[in-house]
Amino acid sequence: MELRQLRYFVAVAEELNFRRAAERLHITQPPLSRQIAALEAALGVLLLERDTRAVRLTAAGEAALHEFGGLLQRFDDGIARVVAAHPAVRRALRVGVPWWADLTGFASFEQALLKATGIRTVEPVVGQTIESMAQLRRGEIAATMLVLPCRTDGLRLHPIARVPHVALVPSSHPLARRRALRLRDLEVLPAFLRFRRRDNPLLYDHFSALYQASGFRPPREEAAQGTVATLSQIAAGRGCTVMPRVAARRSHPGVAARRLLDEVYVDVALAVPDDLEPPLQEALRRAAPRLAAAVA
Repeated sequence: MELRQLRYFVAVAEELNFRRAAERLHITQPPLSRQIAALEAALGVLLLERDTRAVRLTAAGEAALHEFGGLLQRFDDGIARVVAAHPAVRRALRVGVPWWADLTGFASFEQALLKATGIRTVEPVVGQTIESMAQLRRGEIAATMLVLPCRTDGLRLHPIARVPHVALVPSSHPLARRRALRLRDLEVLPAFLRFRRRDNPLLYDHFSALYQASGFRPPREEAAQGTVATLSQIAAGRGCTVMPRVAARRSHPGVAARRLLDEVYVDVALAVPDDLEPPLQEALRRAAPRLAAAVA
């Protein structure tokens, strides 16, 4: 048995609803169901009775809720006491940050964490969402800013901001003379540059749905080959793209950023592993909104 399974069971037992429990745990329902089944198999008893209409606790489930709930509370309290007794155990905290974020907006978040914990430094680790997720799973960073949607099993998400996107077009093109554009205006350009679906399927499909809702059908799509290459292609008049508004604040020769009249956005949240020490989890939760200055 794993501690995670006990936490999952307690969430379901308190909610008596797998969907609400999954939302509370920031995971999807299938892994939640699998972990509950694994816990029941390890115990050799049925904890929950479920049908298409309801979830009910068995007698063993009632006992498990009482015992496991108390056990988890004692565990979390014990961790908190250990960390409080040694406030300088974690000297530095590494936090993943999207490549396009403005790091000048990171300072307020850092100061809030330094004040609330015994940590001495907070280090931003810049990268793509997929890279940051891999680093988080390997324990190389303690938390990361995530561009949603993406898979978040075993993570707690703390909302930061909804990030609007702008259009990037060649500054030599007539579109650059307008203050704002529709997505469909971009269809006159040779190609629309975007990342490949295999690199991040959920995020790719999110953008595709927004494009479809706006009636945007570019004549040709090309795979973006990194930020520098993409900007060079746009400057040369060979295409266009969309990018977070904060990234477009930087000047790129030959590239014009224009406000979009259609809704193109991503949501950004701070992802924290379930097993991170509770006091640090709480400090990150409280500080998360300060990261909005880096992305919005």
